[in-house]
Amino acid sequence: MKKIICLLALYAGSFYQSQTNQFVYELQYRKDASDEYRKDLMNLDISPKSIKFYDRKFAEYDSINKSANRSVSRYSTKTDQVIERAPNSFKNKWYRDFFEYFVVNTNDEMTWKLLQETQQYNGYKLQKATTDFGGRTWNAWFSNDVNIKEGPYKFRGLPGLIFILEDTDKNFIYKLVNNKKLDTEYDTKDFVETHYGKSAIPISNEKFNKYIEEFYENPTRTLAESIKNGQKTSFKNESIETIEELNKKKSMLQNGIKSRYIYIEKDKEPSFKSN
Repeated sequence: MKKIICLLALYAGSFYQSQTNQFVYELQYRKDASDEYRKDLMNLDISPKSIKFYDRKFAEYDSINKSANRSVSRYSTKTDQVIERAPNSFKNKWYRDFFEYFVVNTNDEMTWKLLQETQQYNGYKLQKATTDFGGRTWNAWFSNDVNIKEGPYKFRGLPGLIFILEDTDKNFIYKLVNNKKLDTEYDTKDFVETHYGKSAIPISNEKFNKYIEEFYENPTRTLAESIKNGQKTSFKNESIETIEELNKKKSMLQNGIKSRYIYIEKDKEPSFKSN
């Protein structure tokens, strides 16, 4: 990693004349301290035209599809952290995948407090900074040696690249683990700007939450209509013929909806009513 990032630093001054720098972050995240960490790798693509942050598995599946010259594999975000923004901007397009595909436009300007505290990380001297965002307090460790004012998810605006980012409860931890320079801008149109041809529907965060909350309240409604009309239906290859049988699956469906994402922005997450 040190040699890779050192190479980047040499090019930092002419960065915006290059095509794309792709940074890979390891993300560990959990609901709270009683929960086990989930782990995912995330890509941060920085090009002269845009900044994009997304689950790395999207790129892996995209590579399979491009090799086959058709869509043979599809992936849905596990993190709810698919982001696009213009360079030097805090205005984000937040792509949300929940049965349909949505985009929420947000303005996420942050106020950072720079501290004198430093640490060494893979041969780099990192400086600490703090901010409050999304209902959490965050600590970021950035390098003045890499003159790129970006970081994971919506975090940006420090004097250098963010190498490590974590909230004070350590429920979300990002660490830079790799990077590479791409000759061309990486094409993400099949999994960021659209979801395999499904265009993103503009929506507010409030309406998006209402959509999820209503789905949670009655997750079996579509299947129930079929049964009421005299049709048989199935769930996970199990035949369901009555409303009573279907209702037994309601709790399982609700748990799946409730636990699908761990929301990084606590002040913007849906509110699920207790049964």
